[in-house]
Amino acid sequence: MRAIRITTFALALAVTAFAAAGCNPKASASGKPASTSVVVHTAPGGGSDVFTRQVIKLMQQTKLISGNWPVNNQSAGASIGAMSYLNGKSGSSTTIAAITPTWLVTPMTLHTTTVKFDTFQPIAEILVEPYMMIVPANSPFKTANDFVTAAKAQPDHYVQAGGSLTAVDSLDGKALQANTGAKWKYLTFSDVGSRITALLRGDAQVMIASPVDVASELKSGKFRAIAVVGAQAIPSYPAVPTLKAEGIDLGDSLPAEFRGFVGPPNMPASALAYYQGLFAKLVKTPQWASFVAANGDISQYADGADFKALLTDQEKSLSTLVSQLNLGQS
Repeated sequence: MRAIRITTFALALAVTAFAAAGCNPKASASGKPASTSVVVHTAPGGGSDVFTRQVIKLMQQTKLISGNWPVNNQSAGASIGAMSYLNGKSGSSTTIAAITPTWLVTPMTLHTTTVKFDTFQPIAEILVEPYMMIVPANSPFKTANDFVTAAKAQPDHYVQAGGSLTAVDSLDGKALQANTGAKWKYLTFSDVGSRITALLRGDAQVMIASPVDVASELKSGKFRAIAVVGAQAIPSYPAVPTLKAEGIDLGDSLPAEFRGFVGPPNMPASALAYYQGLFAKLVKTPQWASFVAANGDISQYADGADFKALLTDQEKSLSTLVSQLNLGQS
């Protein structure tokens, strides 16, 4: 009987200690978590999935982390599933999420969601991805104006392949249609590979994509870039004109495809500081500079108050765009 009482007392102490730790895996005194998993809102092969795995690989190569960071694909509801999952990890030091503007836009189009983006803890923005209009090599469209003119002459005849309806490529396409009076269909896929296949076999005639998504197809000559969607040319593709240079000015309402990371609600300050320091080191490495240059991206680091301010500005801009495009709520 005495042995049983001692065992019960020891068990009670263990349970108390676990509860005091917040029922989450511990971080060290320095804020470094015992392990880290990264939530993404796309399926395997989707843009955020591929990007996150590349970032993890770079951190391993630069010895900023040891071991692996598992990627947790929560692809339901065009970011709502990922947001709900992260929301359920309140107080955790070991779960972060990779975000894009989709995390801001999707809740604006759904009145049924109770997840609020502003409860998450901004860790860092690390990158901005420019976008280009892409067509197959044998396409008759040599310029963006060629495609727009054809789409105006035959409404809903042509198809754009893309991601979710609230992703940046979808919003860019909708803004382009609203600005020019052209009209085409949108074919959604959860992974980039399926979008590429749709374009190659003629199920779609155009994509709006980041350079990294179609780099191999551009290099091999299977695809051609006919325009940069935005006001600034892409240094890696100097021969590709901007839409503005072609006389199609979409103004400043287009969202920037930022990529960054957030933590769950109530993430401990020490863990938040650890992750911010980690990404700050990553963007200063030669490996990161090579990665950005090779993909035609723009390195842009912001953490803490700066990243929060950026997200606030993006949310306002995207809210205006959603309203202008009549996306409404469902």
